Amino acid sequence: MSRALRPLATLALVLAVAAPVRAQVITEPAAPPFPNPKKFARGFFAQGEVGTMMFFGRAGRFAAPGFQLGARLGYDILRWLSVQARVQGATMDATLPPPTVGQSFQTYVYDAEVRLSVQIRRWQLFAEAGAGLGQLSSNVLDRVQVTQGQQLSLAVVAGGGVDFHTLNRHFSLGLDANYLYLHHFSQTHGLTIDAYLRYTH
Repeated sequence: MSRALRPLATLALVLAVAAPVRAQVITEPAAPPFPNPKKFARGFFAQGEVGTMMFFGRAGRFAAPGFQLGARLGYDILRWLSVQARVQGATMDATLPPPTVGQSFQTYVYDAEVRLSVQIRRWQLFAEAGAGLGQLSSNVLDRVQVTQGQQLSLAVVAGGGVDFHTLNRHFSLGLDANYLYLHHFSQTHGLTIDAYLRYTH
């Protein structure tokens, strides 16, 4: 064999007897699902609401459903337990028999509530209940004896809803519905339905 071919023969022999080299594949661990509910902000929160309020029974005959605004301030004691204070107000048209026509009034509710919740990934199901004070801005319903000279009443609320957390750990959106009982306004029953934006510090 010529000297010029010896290097090539040596290389061929080395390649023939060498063990095959296998590349090591290292897989990266799966990323945790985002957002992680454990990283959602907890503590003090503020909530703005917009929706509607309607009455049933006798009061419902003389008050049309109205546009409502509300606000809540509260604190998350535990992941599933919160306390909150709510202020809400609705403008409603009085549907009284003639000659009283074209009058409206405002209904305000001030109450303290307890909220219980269950977190399922980014969704939260909750129930809430509380008590406080209801107020009418005028005595327009005196004429039909829904109110009888008083404009303040014991108020009881109970309801629930669903909350959806955004990709920002501080913000969530939600819908809630609450039953409303105003004892001193001829035991008026009502319903409030709201959409809200919540910020937790």
